[in-house]
Amino acid sequence: MYRDTNGDERILFDCMKEAQPCVPLDPAVSLDGRSILFSVYRSNKLVNATWGRTQLPNRRLGPISGAQLHIINMATGELKRLPQPKGALDISPTWLPDGRIMFASNRNPQREPYLDRITSNNRPDPRLYIANADGSDVQLATHHEISTAMHPYLMRNGRVAYGSQWLSHNLAYMHTNGAINWPGTLDNMWVVMDMDYRGGDMTALYGAHRASLRTTTGRTKTTKALHFLGQRRNGDMCVANYYRGNNLGLGDVICWGPEPVGVEGKLPNFQPRKLYNVADWSRSDDNPSIRVNGIYQGKIGYPEGAPNNQLLLSVGRGYCTQVSGTVESFQKNVANQPQKLGCDVGLYLTTRIPSRHMDDLRRVVDEPDWHEFGARAVVARQIEAPQLSNTDDGSCQLASSNAGAAETSPQQPYRFNHNYWTSANNGGEIDGVPHSQLAGIRFWEVIPNSQKRNFSNFSGNRLRMLGDVPLLPDKSFKVSLPCETPYIMAGIDAEGRVIKRDQVPQSLRPGEKRVCGGCHLHSRKGRPYEDSLAFRAEPLPLMNATAVPVYERDIKPIFARRCLTCHVSDVPLMDYDSLVWDQFQKTVAPERRLQVSESDNEKRRFGLQRPYTSKYVNSMFARESLLYWKAANRRTDGRSDATYRDDIDFGPSHPTQITDEELRILAEWIDSGATHLLAD
Repeated sequence: MYRDTNGDERILFDCMKEAQPCVPLDPAVSLDGRSILFSVYRSNKLVNATWGRTQLPNRRLGPISGAQLHIINMATGELKRLPQPKGALDISPTWLPDGRIMFASNRNPQREPYLDRITSNNRPDPRLYIANADGSDVQLATHHEISTAMHPYLMRNGRVAYGSQWLSHNLAYMHTNGAINWPGTLDNMWVVMDMDYRGGDMTALYGAHRASLRTTTGRTKTTKALHFLGQRRNGDMCVANYYRGNNLGLGDVICWGPEPVGVEGKLPNFQPRKLYNVADWSRSDDNPSIRVNGIYQGKIGYPEGAPNNQLLLSVGRGYCTQVSGTVESFQKNVANQPQKLGCDVGLYLTTRIPSRHMDDLRRVVDEPDWHEFGARAVVARQIEAPQLSNTDDGSCQLASSNAGAAETSPQQPYRFNHNYWTSANNGGEIDGVPHSQLAGIRFWEVIPNSQKRNFSNFSGNRLRMLGDVPLLPDKSFKVSLPCETPYIMAGIDAEGRVIKRDQVPQSLRPGEKRVCGGCHLHSRKGRPYEDSLAFRAEPLPLMNATAVPVYERDIKPIFARRCLTCHVSDVPLMDYDSLVWDQFQKTVAPERRLQVSESDNEKRRFGLQRPYTSKYVNSMFARESLLYWKAANRRTDGRSDATYRDDIDFGPSHPTQITDEELRILAEWIDSGATHLLAD
């Protein structure tokens, strides 16, 4: 629909006139304000909606058969359907400052990381693509996104913000919900990233460290699914935040003043310095909306900048949840609401931010027979294409002006078996190892999951070793990497063991030169690149990836040579699952089990939380793994058995005949994900 300033409306695209059932979504206004780019979701049939097991009278789209991008000229009504591979979902488009478009699509699909026996990677996930405005010359822009990327939004600085699902490695294990190694609702593991308009120079804008926000009325907002971006007239970015399972795409809206490019926010949580909630009365969890004087207020989403620095919002008035229950219980809950509203969505303008009550909002359009949502302002925008950082020879280079400058200290003190929250972050480090031990940077190539597979390693994707880059005397470095190849970085000590690690894949676009200031330097700019040795140094080429150690080929023979003369049945060295994935210590001899709670439940009494997946193996670092300690005959995490009373102890001396090379292979195996089989 198009609604002018007088309130007159006209239909731009009508799915009721289509032969195949469909729904148009995700409108994006061209920079000259003359065209609308949008997606049309289609199905082969309509089906009855249901509530639990109860069939409802209204009809909805059946299984989605595809989604296609369309462009309509506002003046002439001319409609163009962009090319679409059969069955593909081409969705959530935006315009780019050079006249091209970016959109999410599951064409050439990949599957989400396979983290353990609990999670699955059945679903083909969309990534972001760039194409000409006529849909030609389609290129994948986000090789670094190994989960889902959606909802790109062109910001005023010419960069593109988007929603990124973070599932790699330990990122999904940020809380336990009372369970052991529970990954939570994976569809809620979203952050807001940004990148340049070609898909390079990706950085985190909001939510990367999953810190909560306390509103002016004392309510706590936790980051969940972050979708549907907008920008206020003063430049502040806004995003809808909601529990993915039961909220009908609505929750609350969080805004922030953007930091300088490459800076996330202030310590200790690296949140943007100007972070605020739009409506104190809205909520983002999977419960019904807040009641004031017995009336359900509703929930909000789809922020869009409006005059006077206000926001145009999609507001769901009423109960607004899909929590489990019967139709009768739902009807009872809404019986006293005006018009017995379940959740009627309309368009409203804020009059003050933060809004203290729904009465603060001014109605734009909210017809009882329709849901009106996802509105965009039809205005021209002057957005220049920012200058890109390129190499002279078309190679892909990464450099740091000073990897010795770091802000990698965890946000919370170390607590054994409660460290899952700290380890579920975009970067992590060993608690007892000083940053001064950093001697180089290791790079692994990440292999996206192209098909359903049940392989076992910590990162959820197969890895291949690209190599190590030693730090220059001033702690800077420069490296050439394969273009359009996702990679993971880690900081290593002088012996090549990982002491710090990134868990978020990156990639470089052809000809891109990316420069960072330090090692997870989040709150400030680092040393000017021009002042570093790396600025004039030749990049070290790491272009050819090699296989990482795997258990069956590389590790099991070491155990057979060095360990089985003593350890026959007391330590499960020759059984991969028992050694690596024994979170409840079932295969640990009873007298050697580490008790972690006083619970009567055996699983809770001995259950180990991430980053431990067994008593012997830490999924972040070999240097924090008991298996490595025993092989090296020394504790290597910078702590002693006396440092913490309740953690895993090294115990008595454990001499071995292991060679330095075998010890290096063992450390590299754990640090690269403790992969099981070559076939993985």
